[in-house]
Amino acid sequence: MKTLLSFALAAMLLHVAGTDGMLAQQRGDDRFVPVIKEKAFPADDGPIIVIDEAHNNYHTMNGRYRPFAEFLRAHGCTVLPGTQACSAPTLAAGDIYVIANALAERNIDDWSLPVDNAFNTEEIDAIARWVHEGGSLFLIADHMPFPKAIDSLAIRFSIRFSNGFALYAGKPGRGLMFTRSNDNLREHWITDTPFDGARVDSVVTFTGSAFQIQRAHDPLLVFGAGMLSLEPKVAWEFDEKTNRVRVEGWRQGAALEYGKGRIVVFGEAAMFTAQKAENGLPVGLNTPEGAHNAPLLVNIIRWLASREGRAAEGH
Repeated sequence: MKTLLSFALAAMLLHVAGTDGMLAQQRGDDRFVPVIKEKAFPADDGPIIVIDEAHNNYHTMNGRYRPFAEFLRAHGCTVLPGTQACSAPTLAAGDIYVIANALAERNIDDWSLPVDNAFNTEEIDAIARWVHEGGSLFLIADHMPFPKAIDSLAIRFSIRFSNGFALYAGKPGRGLMFTRSNDNLREHWITDTPFDGARVDSVVTFTGSAFQIQRAHDPLLVFGAGMLSLEPKVAWEFDEKTNRVRVEGWRQGAALEYGKGRIVVFGEAAMFTAQKAENGLPVGLNTPEGAHNAPLLVNIIRWLASREGRAAEGH
C-alpha cells in the first residue's frame, strides 16, 4: 500500500516532540555552509528574490531564512528584504516574492485562536494583480497559526489550508519523507528536471500544514494514508478534544499558474533552510536527508523565474 511514512532512519531524525513544541522553537543554524557544485544562474544574473519582512514573519532574510537567502545568493540570485507593505511599486522591485510564515500583530506572541489575517484587502489585491500580470509568488505557511494568518490571501488563489499540524497518525514527530516510489512526490518540471547531476527523488519535511487547491494545479507533495491535521486552539496543545481532519490526498507542495504568473505553495518552511531545535538537533537542509531538498529549492526558483521550465513546457 502506498502511504506516507514517518521517517524512521534514526532516532536523531524522528525524535518525538510530544509536549514542548520543540519544532516551534527552532533557530537559524549560522554554521551551515551550503555545498554548491553547479550554479543555477550565472553570477548576479539570477532573479531578484524579495523575502517578505513586513508582516511579522517568523522567517526573515537575516533570521531563520538566512541560510535560505545565502543558498540562493550562492546560485547567482539577488536576495533582498521586503520591508514595505505589498503594493504595485514594492512588488515590481523583484521577480519572485517570498512569503514565509507571516503573522498579524496580535498573534506575534500569542499562537492561539483567533488568528487574524496578516494581509489587508489592498495588499491582497496588489499581490493578485502582480501575479496575474506575470509576477511569481513563493507562498509558505507552516503549522498553526501560520495558515490562518494568510487565509484570505491563499483563498484568493483558490488555496485552502487546514489551520493545523499535519501529523502521521496524529502524533507529533520531526520528519516525513515523500518519495516517487510511494507516489507522494509527484512528477513535474520542478521535480523531474535534473540539477547537479540528479533529479529530485525524495524530499523530507518537518511537520507543517496541509492544503487543498480548488483550481487547476500540479501537485508536488501529496499526503498519503494515515495523515491527519490536528487543529488545536493553542499551538502545540493537543488533547482528545482537538479537532482532527483526515488529509490523505491533500497537498504539502504544489505549483500553479495564475494569469501570466506563477505560484509555488508549500505547507512547510524549515525544509528550505537550516535550523537547530532547542535540543541541538538539525532541522532542514543541514540534515543528511535534507540535502535532497536543495535541488528542489533550486528548481522551484528556476521555474518561478521562468528562465527554465516555461520553454520546456511549450508555454
